[in-house]
Amino acid sequence: MHSVVLDNGVRLIIKQTHGKGIVAGVIFIKSGVHGESKKGITNLITTLLTKGTKKYSSYDIASAFEDYGGSISANTTDDYVEIAFATKVEGLQRGLEVIRSMLYEPAFNEEDISREKTNIISAIRSKRERGYELAMEHLRTLTFKGTDYEVSPLGKEEDIKSITKDDLINRWKDLLKGGSVVVSIVGDIQPEKVETMIKPLFLEMPIGAFDIGKKDVYIQTSQLQKVKRPGAQTTLLCAFNAPKIEDKDYYSFKVLVSALGNGMTSKLFKELREKKGYAYATYAYYPTRLLSPRMFAYVGTSPEKSQSALEDLIKVVQSSELTQEDVKLAKSKLVGDFLLDHQTRLKQAWYLGFYEIMGLGWKMDELYPEKVESVSYQEVLEVQKKYLDKHQCVVVEP
Repeated sequence: MHSVVLDNGVRLIIKQTHGKGIVAGVIFIKSGVHGESKKGITNLITTLLTKGTKKYSSYDIASAFEDYGGSISANTTDDYVEIAFATKVEGLQRGLEVIRSMLYEPAFNEEDISREKTNIISAIRSKRERGYELAMEHLRTLTFKGTDYEVSPLGKEEDIKSITKDDLINRWKDLLKGGSVVVSIVGDIQPEKVETMIKPLFLEMPIGAFDIGKKDVYIQTSQLQKVKRPGAQTTLLCAFNAPKIEDKDYYSFKVLVSALGNGMTSKLFKELREKKGYAYATYAYYPTRLLSPRMFAYVGTSPEKSQSALEDLIKVVQSSELTQEDVKLAKSKLVGDFLLDHQTRLKQAWYLGFYEIMGLGWKMDELYPEKVESVSYQEVLEVQKKYLDKHQCVVVEP
């Protein structure tokens, strides 16, 4: 492993592998939905980054990576922007030239802006046709009220319609600062050589960092919201408080959520699917966010069973009796999923950069399995009592 911080604050993480000449990387820019004056502007920017620059067409951008069997993509999440790429070692220099143009001279052509705004609005409307997505839209508004997470990265229709080219240019300028950027590279190439190649590119970024703020909100009282829509199924989605990523309970809670809702051996599946027959699918998950952490639990069922399914879902989450075997299995699943997800260089690069941008440091990629394995049975029982006493639920029903 090789790590260096440039004079402008950009953090470079480079891991050498030995294989058949493949190199992959992810550029993380801390930002996401934070501080958006118009909801969805950051997602529109990342959608446009691969559509053309002042120097390269969308075809040129794609071919710079696809000619070597690789790929390039850009995406916006709640807390960061990511630009991910993979190529052959011999194509890295060409790829970096294209990435430089994407970062510093995006075209933001009016024709592309108009088309992508239409596509995003269609995507927002399409998501509302799916019970889970509609439930999450309403649950975001309920559980993240008053924060930047209240609206998904896709944004709001009315805001997207009003976004101008100047808006895009100004937002991108605000985000692109050295102190907000992590670059993670994994590949069959010497770290010193990679550093020499990529340093000039990222030293062009100005000093500074994008301020995401520090506003946290937590569930104070239990709430239920019902939403009507045509259909034959009821969707139940609940949010519960959870520890922050830097909290000592973070790993214990990860194990707890795995035991409650990860796979067919989980408590939710065994109780709601196998014993009660409410639904084919039920699960829980704990997305890692910088602020206002939550655990989510889901089940889809028939309208006539919705009340009892909701009560049982909350009961399982809050008071199901976990055994030592449940906890042992949950830890095995977490570690196994983590290791299996590292099979490609691109995912290895992603994890290194993700832990760095989220504040845990890239070394957490090595420490994570050990952290999970060290969680005790008693610690899991304690976090179940500590965090899950309040809930906010959305019921989407016919």
